[in-house]
Amino acid sequence: MEAFLNGADGVAIISCREGECNFGDANMNTYKHVKFLRKLFEHIGISPDRIQQYFCAAAEVEKFVASVEDITKKVQALPPLPKRKLTPN
Repeated sequence: MEAFLNGADGVAIISCREGECNFGDANMNTYKHVKFLRKLFEHIGISPDRIQQYFCAAAEVEKFVASVEDITKKVQALPPLPKRKLTPN
């Protein structure tokens, strides 16, 4: 969410494959959060395509590149999100 608040039009999260995460279930916990955020985005009228999670191993360079290309294509097809005005504290 911080990325969106700071002006990002889309976010890609690249995670370990299921069952291969060095941090236990962190990748699958992230999956649950992403799933929730996508539903929330849809509910408030923001394309859920703006946030994607991809699963790949560190050695899967081609899959990583394909993931980045996929999110880039999806976000470029959408209009930019309105930018919020930052007010000085």
